[in-house]
Amino acid sequence: MTDDRREGIAPEADLDDAAPSVGVAGNTRLTSLTATLLLALFILQIASAVGFALLSYNLAALGGPAYDVIRPVHFFVGFLLMPLIAVKLLSTGYRFGRYYTGNRAYHDAGPPRPVPRLIAPILIASSVTLFGSGVEMWSFQNQFGYAWTAIHNVSAFVFTAALITHIAVHVREAHRHAAADLAGTPITVAGADPDVSVHEPLGGAVTRRAVLGGGLAVGAVLGVGASGFPVTSWNFLQPLRPGAGAFDFPVMNYEGGGQQVDVAAWRLRISGAVGAPLELSEAQLLALPAEEHRYAINCVDGWTAVRTWRGVPVAALLRMARVEEGFGHVLVRSTSGYFWDHASSHMLARGALICTHIDGRRLNDDHGYPARLIVPGLLGKSLIKWIDGLVVGHGGPENLVGPHLDFKNPIISGHQLPSDPVGRR
Repeated sequence: MTDDRREGIAPEADLDDAAPSVGVAGNTRLTSLTATLLLALFILQIASAVGFALLSYNLAALGGPAYDVIRPVHFFVGFLLMPLIAVKLLSTGYRFGRYYTGNRAYHDAGPPRPVPRLIAPILIASSVTLFGSGVEMWSFQNQFGYAWTAIHNVSAFVFTAALITHIAVHVREAHRHAAADLAGTPITVAGADPDVSVHEPLGGAVTRRAVLGGGLAVGAVLGVGASGFPVTSWNFLQPLRPGAGAFDFPVMNYEGGGQQVDVAAWRLRISGAVGAPLELSEAQLLALPAEEHRYAINCVDGWTAVRTWRGVPVAALLRMARVEEGFGHVLVRSTSGYFWDHASSHMLARGALICTHIDGRRLNDDHGYPARLIVPGLLGKSLIKWIDGLVVGHGGPENLVGPHLDFKNPIISGHQLPSDPVGRR
């Protein structure tokens, strides 16, 4: 044994042999650290996605404070994940590339195991599709029949299944390597003296922490800018933001698109499980006692607008129609054919209105003239514009899973309720 080895410094020849193996170990640690961080964020993101799904599929109403948290967290974490996923893909891709191009050290470390080799393409493709479609929907481009809703939902299921398999294969190994790196345990090289400190190329642990820290910093900036969470005024990336005017907030249109209603022929009809079906003209609706309530309308695309809404309480109209006792839901439809099936509790809630005015001004065409639904705490996509019908029924409201997963009918549609001839594009 030479003096150099006794002093804890590997001879030059040993370093030359060891350096490639150290690179493999360093790459493994970077991948494991990134994966551990991603796992924690994915758990949070999947939890928020479940909340979104319950709302979007009409399976539960997590309105009010719950929705005010679910939506911004989903956008924030989604954008935060993007640079970290890029780090993970680059780290893993580098290792695969070095192996398949015949690098000795990476080749000696062994090939990817069969299951990860099969799962990796599915995981990569589904993640790119999932986040790409999410950005497309967030940017408010998913209108008028584009299939982004179905693409996003289907890719979410595929990604989650592939991710669970990927975690099951790698979790123990990733935890071991990440824990060793965080504890400052030095990398050792097989066959070398364990008392010898091995120098890592490219800065070693310092570089790994810088890469992860940089990814987190970039992701945090993207997340705050895209979601306005936790500081609303920092939402510099949001493509649509409401202004101060009564009608100065974005409009999302489904199915038949924007409507210009022939108000002379238009009627608001209340039918179904009622004892006295109603049919009201615009003048008759405006003559009924009205209420005003001030609260926010929240869109799934990320914006929020607080306005004063004036209209006739839905509960009052249902009483006028002598709604049957124990009714369970009210299907609210638009002249465009779009609809949403609301639970009875939504319709009886304080502040649930057939709205005719916003901030004291009569509705315009873009915002639902002659009447629209507004209910505090519910997501905007369920607050129907250009209302012409309320159909009361017993039992629970229709869940809307199918339309979200149907590429031929990618958004919640009026496939059972054709557009009304009084509504024109």
